[in-house]
Parts: sequence; structure tokens; C-alpha cells
Amino acid sequence: MTDLLQIIHQQRHAYQKLRWRLPIWLAGSDAYTQQQLSALEPEGASYWLGQQAPVGFTLLSAKQKQQWLGTECDLLVVDARHAVDWDLVAASSGCLKAGGLWLFVTEQPDLWRQQPNPAAKRVLPYPLDAAVYTGLFKQFWLEQLQDAQWIKIREDNSAAVPLLPEVLVSPQAEQPYRSAEQQQAVAAIHKVVTGHRRRPLVLTAHRGRGKSSALGLAAAQLAQQGKTDILLTGPSPVAVQTALFIAANLLNRPYQPGQNQLLNGTIRFAPVDALLAEKQQNTVILVDEAAAIPTPQLQQLTDLYSRLVFATTEHGYEGTGRGFQLRFQSYLQQHCPGFQKLHLHQPIRYQANDPLEQLIFKGFLLEQTDSVITAPLQPKTFSYPIKDLLLQPQKLQQIFSLLSLAHYQTDVMDLWALLDNPALKLYTLEQDQQVIACALISFEGELDAELAIEVSHGKRRVQGHLLAQSLAFHCLQPQLAEQKMARIQRIVVHPLAQTQGLGSQLLSFVLQDVLGLQYLIGSSFGTTLALVKFWQKAGFSPVKLSHQNEQASNEASVLMLYGEQFRALQQQFSRQLYWQLADKQRTLDPALALLWAQPPSIELTPQQSTELQLFQSELRPFELIETHLLCWFNLYYAKVEHQTALLLVQRLWQKHEWQQISEPQAKQKLSELCKLLHL
Repeated sequence: MTDLLQIIHQQRHAYQKLRWRLPIWLAGSDAYTQQQLSALEPEGASYWLGQQAPVGFTLLSAKQKQQWLGTECDLLVVDARHAVDWDLVAASSGCLKAGGLWLFVTEQPDLWRQQPNPAAKRVLPYPLDAAVYTGLFKQFWLEQLQDAQWIKIREDNSAAVPLLPEVLVSPQAEQPYRSAEQQQAVAAIHKVVTGHRRRPLVLTAHRGRGKSSALGLAAAQLAQQGKTDILLTGPSPVAVQTALFIAANLLNRPYQPGQNQLLNGTIRFAPVDALLAEKQQNTVILVDEAAAIPTPQLQQLTDLYSRLVFATTEHGYEGTGRGFQLRFQSYLQQHCPGFQKLHLHQPIRYQANDPLEQLIFKGFLLEQTDSVITAPLQPKTFSYPIKDLLLQPQKLQQIFSLLSLAHYQTDVMDLWALLDNPALKLYTLEQDQQVIACALISFEGELDAELAIEVSHGKRRVQGHLLAQSLAFHCLQPQLAEQKMARIQRIVVHPLAQTQGLGSQLLSFVLQDVLGLQYLIGSSFGTTLALVKFWQKAGFSPVKLSHQNEQASNEASVLMLYGEQFRALQQQFSRQLYWQLADKQRTLDPALALLWAQPPSIELTPQQSTELQLFQSELRPFELIETHLLCWFNLYYAKVEHQTALLLVQRLWQKHEWQQISEPQAKQKLSELCKLLHL
């Protein structure tokens, strides 16, 4: 039997000298692991991830994740014997400092992989019970880490101690910088402020590379140089807390968590929507976690402001770094061709090639690989139950990297759900062993009649049945929730293979397979005109639109169903939408309003027609004929020239004031445009 403390004593000095973290896997019976853990003393800041933390350890919980995410510790124990929250395992690993100890504790591997994981209740659909059901993530984790560089201490074996990985020496940095790359990043931020206008900087990095600290250091230095308006923004105030803390430290000022400004507002947090609503003058804007901000808002910031820094996590799929790269940076190339990009490789809390970081990368598929797409494209279709992909980790890596591009926010929870939720199925288009398109389907519904009624009355909600519950509650169709349903969660084509009809090809394959199994089919997504046209062309119709934009995409979420049998629901939706356009849907894209809304038809009286003709001849003011024009437009909107129709939708249906309409000098143009109308 190997003694844990003995191994730590033997190995830790070498890891500390190299500024690496020491990962150890301790596996055995409860009695054995408890005996080993009881001898472990807390040291410095000691964190515990599990059910109950011993004295001297800080228990990490999901509720307090934002509070501990940016902190540091010397010892981190992941007690995975009875339950393991994989999202927190990945997130907490970044807290451990160089020379620190990471201890992963389980039962014997063969027993542990077969045990249920109660923490999986976060990802399992009703009625699966996480206390009973055993998913695939544990098995995947063990398979992935068979050859990982960590010390293995098992009750029934002697300790397995790997050879130390290759040492990668990083260049030293001057104070106050934590790395030479961080110093370069701060210099690049200064260049944005002092150099040519409209040359933004895109600063990307894996987690723990000091990009947020670089923003804070630059903000403090700019304030010291006399800059008086330095704005930090991000998806939430929490996103800029690290930058503010670092800035306060350099300025020798006190800082309290939650504080959103320094030096009487010289450095301060400003929400993105406030920056877009009212342009700030003579300011520099430092954006942290930019990938979590919807691309349309990033584009608007770029159009409004000339001195911008966009910092974001580009870590495999985490933080949608890849989606940010493909969506937003292509926009920058077109509109700000002189923009600069800097990527930080060097960790600041530990040395490069750190064994724990490599373990986390491999265990959560964070190693990003670039695809090679060869023409001509003649892909074949495949479908996979998730368990079949356990033996094909490279294909799973390709699929998950691709799926992450189809959504604004992808994290470890999505990978966890993919492997533990048995109600999911994957479809792909592949060529030359390369996945070039994929779709993820969630099988839902089949709720019993009593539960469906309770859901429709708002008395119950169950996890994992978005389509069924939305139809039961929002559309008051509880009988549909009793049927078998398939929800297309994501469908994505590799960016190098888009606009070639592959998305439609894959969707047709999915529909053919699922319809053959007698499922109702639907999808829910952030509304853009291009996406809506894609789904409508495939035979889907809208039946529900959210009243508020999703935080992740800044777009309303639409629910669409496949097939003619939902025509009545679609017509009901269109009639309701018309009346909502002047209230809850005032911000809806007018092109979507024109596509979906069904206004009431009221015939014009002879008097109204005469007045409209006078308006056409500029002999009647708009204010006196507005209601007549509304009646006319409701009758003939489908025949009106498109740009004119969009203008009238905004003014007549959505009740926007003239100054709110994006069309320049809209009111002045209206009478001229109305000459095109046939009255």
C-alpha cells in the first residue's frame, strides 16, 4: 500500500522547482481513501470540491462559482467518490498555483465508472434519476486519461509515477508584468490609444494567461498618464472584476468585490447597451470576455468607437472563442483592415507544459484541432448513438468543436450532457474521415397526461423537455406534450464548407430518419433573417417567439415546428404577433415582422381612399391619414415594394417614432415612397 504523503514528499519539490502543479489520482475503497485523506493537512489556501470539506478547507460550490473563479489556492482536492460536478472540476483547476497539489479521489476505477453520479442531475432529462442512472462521462474521462502525466496511487497497486514532461522555459518579465507576453499585450493596448484611429486590438488567450490582468494594468497606466475616460465593459460587471482589481493594486487604491469604478470614475465599468445607446466621447473601451457578447453588439461597438480592445478566452470550445474568431474577426477584416491580433500562450500562474493543464485539456476535449476540408465536397451521412463515439475520441473531438460554433456559449456542461444524457443523438456529414457538418437531436415528450396538464397550467416544469413544455404551456397544447418529439438542438456546417447546401442536405437526412420513427420535430434558436429562411425553406413554421432577447445572442428565441399539421398553430402565432409588434415585439427585425405577422383586414371607405390620394399628392399631412394608411397597408403589405414595406412596418405596426427608424430622413421620404403605392 502506497502512502499518499510519502509520494507528495518525494515528488513535490521537483514540480515546485519547475513551477508546475502536481496532479495525483488517489483510488481505492472508502476506508483506504479516507485514511489517506485524514493525514492530509491544509496548506495556505486549500480548496475542496465535493460533498463536505474538512476543517481548514474552503468548499467550492456552483452557486459561488463567480466568486472563487479568479482566486488562487495551494491545494485543491476533488473528492469524486460519491458525486462529481465536471463543470466545477474544469473551472476550479485554473485556481491552483505553481507548485500546488491537485488531488483527484475516486473509488477503484472499475467500480467508480459503474456508479451513478448524483451531480449529473444538472444534465439529465426527466424522468431519469441521477442517483440511479449511470452515464458515459466517467468512462470517457478514464479512457481519455489513460496515458495522462499524473501520479496514480491505487489501493491494489504500487504507485505509478510518470516521467516528467518536457520543460519549456518561458522568458522572464519585468514588474508589474507576470509574463513577457503580457508585457507585449499592455504595450499593444497603449498603441491602440496613441496610434491611428480605427485599429482595434483583439487579445486572445487560453485561461490563466493574464489577458484580464493586462487590461487592468493598461487601464491603470493610462490613468497615470492623464487619460480621464477609460471604460471597461463585458457581458456582465463580474467579467471586469479582475481587471479592476489589478488596476486598483497598481494604483495603490483599495478595492472591494463588486466595486465598478476607480479614481472617481476615471476607470469604470459601462454596460454594452449603455455604450450603444449613447456614444461616449474621447474614450478608450476595453472589452473583456468579448466572445460572450453577441456579435451584432460587437459590430455596433466597432462602428461607433475608434479606440477599442477586445479580449476573450480562446480555449478550444470554451467561451466560444472559435465562434468569436469566425463570426466577429471576419467583420473586423472587412471594416477595420488595420486591426491587430495578439495571442497569449504563456501561463502566468504556472510554467508552460504544466501536467495538470495538459490533463484538463485532454479530459475535456479542450485541445483544438484545425480541420482540412478538401474539394470537391461529396460527403456521406452518418448517425451515431453517443456511446458509439467513446471508441472514436478524435471524431468526438471534431464533432464537439464543430457543435460549439453553432452557439454563442459552449462549456464543459455541454460536453457533460452530450456524454451522460441518453436522449441525445448525433448526425454528421463526413468526407475523408473529416466531419464537415453535424446535427444534435434531443428526444423529448411522452409526458403522461396528468403531468402535461400541470405543465400547461404552469404548475410543473421538468428538465430536458423544452419542446414539449413550450407547446403545452405557451401554446396551450398539452396533448402534444404526450407525443414523441425530436428537437434539433444544433445544426452546423464547417465555415469552410458553408453556402454549398450541406446544411439542407444534413437536415433532410435528419428529417427522413426521425419522421420514419413517428416523431414530431421542432427547433428553437435565436432569430436572424438568414436562419429563419433556412428553416422555413425546409418546411418549418413559427409557433412561438420569446418576448425578451436571449442574453447570449441578444436575439429573440423562436420555436418552429415541421409539417403542415401545425398550420393552425402557425396562423394563431401570426395573428398574435401582429398585436404584439407595438408592445413586446417592438424591437423585432421588421423583415421578420413582415414575414410572419398576419394583420386584420378592414376594407377602406371611399373617404379614406380620397384622403390617402391627397396625401400622395402632398396635400394632406401624415398625422391625419396615419390610421387610413395602416388599414391600407394591412390589406396590401405583401404587394408593397420591400424597402417601403420595412419602413411602414416600423412606423405603423411597431409604432416607432420617425427619429427611431434607421432609414435616414424616413418621414421626408415617406410621401415620395408612397407614390409607388397603388391606391
